Amino acid sequence: MITKNVNIKITDDRAVLSEKIIMYQNDKGIDIYFTISGFNYKFNKDNLTGVAVDGRLAKPSGEIITVKNMSISGTNKIKFTIDDTMTDELVEIGTHKLQISLYDDATKTNRVTMPPITFEVKEQL
Repeated sequence: MITKNVNIKITDDRAVLSEKIIMYQNDKGIDIYFTISGFNYKFNKDNLTGVAVDGRLAKPSGEIITVKNMSISGTNKIKFTIDDTMTDELVEIGTHKLQISLYDDATKTNRVTMPPITFEVKEQL
């Protein structure tokens, strides 16, 4: 298992990562755990327990896909897995933009969306 912990600080309509996320072509199976600060929306509890999550990913080619391999980890982290569908083609080298949406429960009735973050996929030698 490969993991990385990253903080996302949200201020107004901007999301800033505590450090850059850089992958290389064909990297996969990497779980990124995001801890969110400054996102002043409240759910049923003071943490993310019971909250559903998904996202939209804009690839460097301009293609936008729905990201369903996201989940809540523990009470306050969002888990995002880098899989081979994000890094296996030459057109995927470049900057990816990820926008995360949180739902108040598994029925996904009510939603709030965070500002997008970016990560980079670089070419291997």
